[in-house]
Amino acid sequence: MSLLSLDRASLRYGDILGLSPTSFSLPLGGGITGLLGPNGAGKSSLIQLLCGLLPPSGGEVRVFGEAPYRNPAILGRIGLVPEGDRFPTGLRGDRWLRMMGRLSGLEGQALETALGATLDLVGMTDRAHLPFSAMSKGMRQRIRLAQGLLHGSDLLVLDEPFNGLDPEGRLELMETLRGLAGQGRHILVSSHILGEVAQLTDRILLLLRGRLLAEGSVTEIRALLDRHPVELRVHSEDPRAVARWAVEEAGLAGLRMEAGAVVLSVGSPRAFLPRFQDAVARGAFPFTALSPLDLDLDAVFHYLVQDHA
Repeated sequence: MSLLSLDRASLRYGDILGLSPTSFSLPLGGGITGLLGPNGAGKSSLIQLLCGLLPPSGGEVRVFGEAPYRNPAILGRIGLVPEGDRFPTGLRGDRWLRMMGRLSGLEGQALETALGATLDLVGMTDRAHLPFSAMSKGMRQRIRLAQGLLHGSDLLVLDEPFNGLDPEGRLELMETLRGLAGQGRHILVSSHILGEVAQLTDRILLLLRGRLLAEGSVTEIRALLDRHPVELRVHSEDPRAVARWAVEEAGLAGLRMEAGAVVLSVGSPRAFLPRFQDAVARGAFPFTALSPLDLDLDAVFHYLVQDHA
């Protein structure tokens, strides 16, 4: 039995197709899967299907072997942390969690035990008594994470959890999620930022315009770029010297000059960059900075759309 699976599952909102017929599965066991795509790609539609908020318009959705829609036995094993931060400002964090715990069926000592363990897990034991108005964005995010874990969920689904967090808060949340995955939970993280997902996940699902374009490990997804020239902007006091060196190198697909820089189009960055590093170390040309122009999410989608056209 897989952790979750879709068999040509689709979702329509009236005449609007939110998710095209999609099929994939994730194995049982702990780990982190990234659900990656720009705004409007269909990530939230997929999350609504997996979390049983809506039934599929077609096909089948299975979580822990059963359809999640209106299935309390399955919904009780899923922890959903939706996008957005909308807390009652005057309410204390621990009181809000107790309320959410009771809605999940916890009472009495079982609720207090789960609350204490969960707050300790997310690092909020000493701060949960604060009202939400006195909490930082990162603290509120930890409380939201605690709500998704409070009832002992086996599958944790996070929709854009890094929005609004400062760099330190993002790193802390990533470390917390890695720890949870190491304890056997499977975590599905939705994001539109490739860098966040690449640092965090074992596996990526790429969505665009309601279609699943690709799935695989971070390495496998990045390898898709190797079929296309990648643009690298080299900043230098003498960009023409960089250009003269580059035109003699194998793997150069093209170049263009800019003010204070040259943009190199290379077939395989993995093969080209070590040679570039050696040239810089030898002093072959003056060099100040190197900026990849299309090793981002938009470029991945652009190349994949070309491949699937």
